[in-house]
Amino acid sequence: MKMRAGFLATCAASALVIGMGFASPALAADQMVTKAPAAEPLQWWYEGFIEVGARFNLNNPDKRTLGKFYEYRDLRPGVFGNFYIAAHRNNPIDIAFWGKNVGYNDQAFGLDFAKPGEHYLSLGWDETPKVYSKNAKTLYDGVGTNNLTIPIFLTPPPGAGPAAAIAANSKVFDLQYRRDTFSVNHRWTPTDAWDVNVDYTHLRRQGTQPLGAVSFSNINTRSAFELPKPVDDVTQNGNIKGEYAGSTPWGKPFNVALGYGFSLYNNADNALVFQNPWNAVNPAGAPLNNRYSLAPDNKAQTLSLSGGVGLPWNSRYMGTFQYTKMQQQDSILPWTSNPLVPTPVFTTPNRDVNTTLFNNVLNTQITADLKSTLRYRYYDFRYSNNTPVIVVGPWNANPDSNTGFEGTEITYPKSYTKQNASAELAWRAVKWLNVGAGYDWERWDRDYRDTAVTNENIVKVFADSKWAVWSTMRASLQYGERRYNQYITMVEVNNDAMRMKDLANRDRFKGMASWAVDVTPMITVTPNGGFLNDDYKTDILARPEAEIGLKHTRSWNVGTDVAFNVNRNAALYVSYNYESSYRQVYQNGPDPDLNIESRDGIHTFIVGSKVALIPEKLLVDANYTWTRSTSKWDLSCGPFGCRYSPLATFPDSHNTLQRLDVQAKYFLDDSWVRGFGWAGKAFVKARVLWERNSSDAWQPLQNQLGWLVNPGNTTTAYSIWMGTGNPNYDVVLGQLSFGVKW
Repeated sequence: MKMRAGFLATCAASALVIGMGFASPALAADQMVTKAPAAEPLQWWYEGFIEVGARFNLNNPDKRTLGKFYEYRDLRPGVFGNFYIAAHRNNPIDIAFWGKNVGYNDQAFGLDFAKPGEHYLSLGWDETPKVYSKNAKTLYDGVGTNNLTIPIFLTPPPGAGPAAAIAANSKVFDLQYRRDTFSVNHRWTPTDAWDVNVDYTHLRRQGTQPLGAVSFSNINTRSAFELPKPVDDVTQNGNIKGEYAGSTPWGKPFNVALGYGFSLYNNADNALVFQNPWNAVNPAGAPLNNRYSLAPDNKAQTLSLSGGVGLPWNSRYMGTFQYTKMQQQDSILPWTSNPLVPTPVFTTPNRDVNTTLFNNVLNTQITADLKSTLRYRYYDFRYSNNTPVIVVGPWNANPDSNTGFEGTEITYPKSYTKQNASAELAWRAVKWLNVGAGYDWERWDRDYRDTAVTNENIVKVFADSKWAVWSTMRASLQYGERRYNQYITMVEVNNDAMRMKDLANRDRFKGMASWAVDVTPMITVTPNGGFLNDDYKTDILARPEAEIGLKHTRSWNVGTDVAFNVNRNAALYVSYNYESSYRQVYQNGPDPDLNIESRDGIHTFIVGSKVALIPEKLLVDANYTWTRSTSKWDLSCGPFGCRYSPLATFPDSHNTLQRLDVQAKYFLDDSWVRGFGWAGKAFVKARVLWERNSSDAWQPLQNQLGWLVNPGNTTTAYSIWMGTGNPNYDVVLGQLSFGVKW
């Protein structure tokens, strides 16, 4: 409810005068009766709400498993608050200040100011967590810094002794970081023809995230380590754009916009140094200290010109030209800090990247029932002078060891150009039916890849229809073929050892359909479905021995949505969807190898309702979601035999997520509220949230003990993990709050 301050003050004063009149003696006959003073024009009026409440756990969840539950939100037990306060003036001016989940890691605040028709200003601050684990374990000291050291060292070989030492000396910590974002946006419309927009964001991330690293625990054994990588960086983005809209000499509307944008990234750490817990000293080929480079500082600037214009013959053209320059000036870091390894010499080429985008669309209404759309898009990604990185040896194929000495190595930059063109016709055959067909073409021109050019041709058809007011159907079907023109080995170091998804010949078949039917005025049923089949060809004759990679990907989905609109006080929604996917990876060559097939299936059921149990008094929202997924891995021999015998077997993995969210809002009686001198409304809210995730996936669960115990494999036996992947949790959260609105 909105309270108009000036109006209420006038009413209160009038009531006071009237009340005094009833209490005073009768007026003398000779007294002049004067008119009541005119009401002052309304100046300011206000609206808003304030809500204060508490959250609490209704069960006793294992806090060590809540990383996934808190992944992008903060629902910890405790007191919380939300608010919205707005002031409006008739001349006009609007001001609003708001906040949500105040005091927690996902809190947000905003301040909005508007002079409608001229100025619109918004200031914002929000925090977003990214939680990986609330129970991560690590042997390392210095978590959160770029220097990880080991207080105790492990004695090879892996076994019960090292396992006990890992368990006894691992420290528990929260593996997470938080994004703090400040934003400001201003829009200025000095006239109906001009529109100017300026925005700026400042995003800072702080905390830790997992990093997979490799080191040598002896000269022949690579060990995998999961490390807490420090996160301490700042990203700044800014844009300004001015747009003018007018009319052409031939009486058609046009608009043109000119913009500039920049992006700056600064990382507090350029490298992470960590110790290998299996190497107490620095022997040849098994380094104690290791270094991994982190994201370098960089910047980008963009100029853009866009617009549209009405043309004769019922046509309209829209186009965009954009040029971006990306720069990175940090020096290339040697990949090793091992003093026994000769440091190679790197060239430091110009690593600037320029991108150019040119996008064009032409729409033409050929007849009242026939419309055409033509599109062309050109995008070029190019290093400024295509200068290669040259490494002058001796250097080592195995980083941080002194094995695998080689000579000079050259890595060439991979620039590319991508072009897209399409033509589409849409025809309204009859009043209730619209059909169309189109053709798309896509071409990639690449530098220093195993194939220089790929072309893809796509044909598609589509239809949508609406019968009366009770049925709406949409459907589309497309088929495409991508082919390379020549498979070559241009530069040996840039060879793709596996058949690459973006280079291989591919046939694609894709379709989708949905049909919304109003069975009754209250019930709408919408069945829907779709499929996508990608077949990658095994026809690389130049290098058959290296043709390892993706062969097939196939997916389909089917489902139904049902909406029940009982009346203005009750609605129900039910949805079910099933998704299936299949992938096959194998080697098409003379060497024995593996054929890997994986199958995934996901069932999703959702039911939700909105009910006013007492109209305008007691409102209840309830939503339930059930998701069940199954993943299967099958290994078999390749076309030319098996590389491994016997083949490994993997159990099926299952994951079930259930979520029930029930919220009720009750508005207190207005007379009770007025008894406390309040002119607005008061409400009480209650919420119960239940989430349970149950998984038997072998991949995350096998690493929960802190390390991968597999003594039969001299490589994986030395691997040490942080135990971060437990996806199982069970939380019942309660919430009560009291609020007032005016």
